Formats: sequence, structure tokens, C-alpha cells
Amino acid sequence: MPAAPSSSRLGVALASLAAFIALGIACLVAGALARAVIGDAPAATGAPVADIPLEYLAAYRSASTRFALEPDGWSYLAAIGKVESDHGRSTALGVRSGQNAHGCCAGPMQIHNGFGSGGGTWGQYKVDGDGDGRLDVYDVDDAVATAARYLRAAGAPRDWRSALYAYNHAGWYVDQVADQAAEYRRAAQLPVAPTPPTGPTWLAPLPGFPGERCDARIVPDVVALASAFGLRVSDCFGGEPHALNGEHPLGLAIDAAPADGDWRRTEALARSAGWTPACAGSGCPEAGPFRIVLYNGYPGHGDPQHTDRPHLHLSWRHGPAAPFSRAPWVQTVLVPAAAHPG
Repeated sequence: MPAAPSSSRLGVALASLAAFIALGIACLVAGALARAVIGDAPAATGAPVADIPLEYLAAYRSASTRFALEPDGWSYLAAIGKVESDHGRSTALGVRSGQNAHGCCAGPMQIHNGFGSGGGTWGQYKVDGDGDGRLDVYDVDDAVATAARYLRAAGAPRDWRSALYAYNHAGWYVDQVADQAAEYRRAAQLPVAPTPPTGPTWLAPLPGFPGERCDARIVPDVVALASAFGLRVSDCFGGEPHALNGEHPLGLAIDAAPADGDWRRTEALARSAGWTPACAGSGCPEAGPFRIVLYNGYPGHGDPQHTDRPHLHLSWRHGPAAPFSRAPWVQTVLVPAAAHPG
């Protein structure tokens, strides 16, 4: 509250994800991802990052990069989101509508908004975090970006404790958020991504899929998703027949299908990425952490019962770029782009 200035062969990843989906929480188990990527290596220790929904994890990563909060920034934003609203899952007053019990703060990050007057921290630091032209303290992207901007102004990343104290003037709060952030960092220890190629290209080979290349910044995401959901990636960077104004010519989209033919896993990923039958016809734009999700209900995409070209399409959010060029920025989902610069 800132002051005013099933089958065992489906694997651990799917089993964990299915449990969360059953609770209505579309999130990905980062600990399971780590195990899937590094095989028999010990799992990361600490509290699981699995309690962070994909959409929130993407918002924390993106806002940290945008406001130069350095590699640990996402973990502090995530810790605030956890303490303030359990990443938007809390049913307390002020999280989804209205003001909190103190009448001062609102949204998943519980940002001070001037006791309902539209002022306070929100009035001074509000940010359109997802570029949709709207400012909404209850929107995760806007709320997290605003919190990141405020923390930067309050001294982060140079002095996180002072910045956290400015966010909420309580020593116990600073300790709780700092401890939670440290736990998230321990739990999110994923393997180091392959070194990107040198030279003018922004593309990198996709490990495990000979001949496929993606924008180097999304390679860790793709590797983790493919491992966790048993995907066979059939296309990433490319031109026609893909739309030239889409993400394939930028290396920022994948076409994928289940490697073992089990489309339940692919649908689980589609749903966790924001796809639902209700928005399927439009590609569910911005419904989750990805820019677009094309699956059942979108022409030419989906499982074998819905198309003769069965596959799932995922596109990453990015800055404006001409076809066959490097986008100025990319919003990664699971692994921060800063860890794998293009």
C-alpha cells in the first residue's frame, strides 16, 4: 500500500498444472518447468513460483525490465503482489473493485489512490502497462507497471528496502516482502539459456528442434513450454504462408503440436495462455501473457477434430517492427529477456 509520493506419463508438469486449472487458476508450475528442462537435476528450493499465474508473472517481468529494476526487480514486484492480494486472487475489499478496508488503496498491488479522489500514488505514477489505451488500477499490467514506476522513483533498485518502506511505511512489511522476493528468486532458478549468436542476426537455434530458429529472447520460454507440455515445435521464424504482418517473420511465434499425440496437454497450455472458446474466433488477443493464441475456433488451427492442419499458435508481445527484423522489445513469459539478450 504505497504512500502518496490423470495418466502418469503426462508427467509432473501437466499433473501440477491440471491441479491448478481445476481450481480455476490458469498458472504454470515454474518448479516443474525447471525439472522438465534440466531432467534429473535437483529441483530449485524455496517457495514455489507455481503460485504466480502466468499473466502476473509476465507483468512482473515486463514492468521490471521497462523500469530498469535490474534482474531481481520482478521478484520484488511479485512479492508485493503476493503480500497485497495473492496475485489478484484475494476476495478482500479493493482488490477487484472499490477501495480496501482503509478506504485508501485499490487493485492487485493495493496502490494508494487518494481515498477515492483519483489522486495519491495512482494519480501521480499511473502507467498504461499493456498499451491498450486505458488506465485501470484493477488491471494487472497497469497496476504492476505503476508499482514499478513508483518503486523506481522511491530508490529501487539502488536501495530496495527504502523503496519498499516508501511503498508501505512499516518495517515488518519491508521484511516480509524482501523475504518473499528472495524465496521467489530461489524457486525460479531455471537453467541458463544458450548463448545467443553473435553478429547481425537476432535469431537463435531452438534446441531440440533442428532447423528451427526464434528470436533469441524467447528461446528459453519456448524450451520450457515444449518440455513441460510435450510439444513438437514445427515453426517459429518464417515468411509465407505465414502472415507478413504477424509474429512469425519476427521469430516471435511458434506453431506446435503434442509430440505424443495427446492434445489434452496442448489444450491445457492454450487455456493457461488465455484461450477460451468464447474468444477463440478472434484469437483471444491480450487475454493472457501472449499477444495472441490461435486454437480451436480459429480457422486452420486447433486439434485434429477441428482442422486438417492441427496445431496451436502462440505469439509473444513485442514492440513495432518491420517483417524480418528485430523487434525493439519483447515481453517474455517465463524467463526474463534480460537473461538472454538479443
